[in-house]
Amino acid sequence: MKLKTVISAAVAALSILCFTACAPLPSAESVKLVGVSAAEVGVRSDVDYFVAPEPAASVKINAVDGLEFSGSLQKLYGGDGYPQAVVVAKTELLNYSLCKDFLDALDGSGEWLLADTTSPETIVQAVKSHLAEDMTPTFNAKNLTKAVVENCNVRFERASDCKERVKRFMTEINGLGTDFGTPADGFFYDGNASDSVYDGKVSVYAPDGAPALGLAKMLAGESDLGDNFDFRIVDASAIQTFVAGGSPKADICVLPVNLAVKILGNGEKYKMLGTLTHGNLFLLSSGGEKITVDNVSALRGKTVGVINLAAVPGLTFKLILKNNNIEYSELQ
Repeated sequence: MKLKTVISAAVAALSILCFTACAPLPSAESVKLVGVSAAEVGVRSDVDYFVAPEPAASVKINAVDGLEFSGSLQKLYGGDGYPQAVVVAKTELLNYSLCKDFLDALDGSGEWLLADTTSPETIVQAVKSHLAEDMTPTFNAKNLTKAVVENCNVRFERASDCKERVKRFMTEINGLGTDFGTPADGFFYDGNASDSVYDGKVSVYAPDGAPALGLAKMLAGESDLGDNFDFRIVDASAIQTFVAGGSPKADICVLPVNLAVKILGNGEKYKMLGTLTHGNLFLLSSGGEKITVDNVSALRGKTVGVINLAAVPGLTFKLILKNNNIEYSELQ
């Protein structure tokens, strides 16, 4: 009996060893992907390139000697970029005129941010005044230059104008192996609104960072919205909790497109008003070759560290590699 047990254990161990040894190893030409924290960007010696969002990208470049911009994921993806943050609203709110007012305010958000008459101090103070308790602001007057604002790619597009682009992007990232679902046609707000007056307060939640910039004009009181809206800027890692459950807190919420579709894509509880940001991700490196649409193949054999590898940053970068027929693998 003991001999049989020993033999069985040996066979099992040999099988594991054989499986490990025989498993296909990543090609020397593949891109090695590794998840990194913001603190590791620019300082990990085993990483050739980093993928980071604005404004964290500019902050790191200013803090780490030799670190520089080496590519734009928005340009590598092509077109006008990809839908990154979207705005959703509770379905019952769409029966009131305030929804039209909110959409009208969003329409000019990007232009207001880049106007010469809008100072960094005005934007920073507007966001900071609505920041959740104990949160450290992403932006300050020093790191929020016009270049950073432009890199955040804030440009509101109504759902009727970006519907097909959102559906196509979701099909593309679902093809990477994680199924976030397909948004129903009823998920996209058609723009029809009534003249009914809403008497209550409307809670609006958005994550700090680029999405918060998209609301800064309203946060600064530069829109004719009256006192109906209560804005709250919260930690990005918790934003989905405000639209979840039987009694979600957010009447209006800004979410990453993949989470919005996964949680709310049937259009029953919430509908998408539009896309607020169209990509704010950049490649950084210390002396690495500049990556453009013409030489993405230069990434072959490189190790790339991605902030939020499992979320939109990692998904978008994987999609760019896939579209350029570049093999990739994830390092643990």
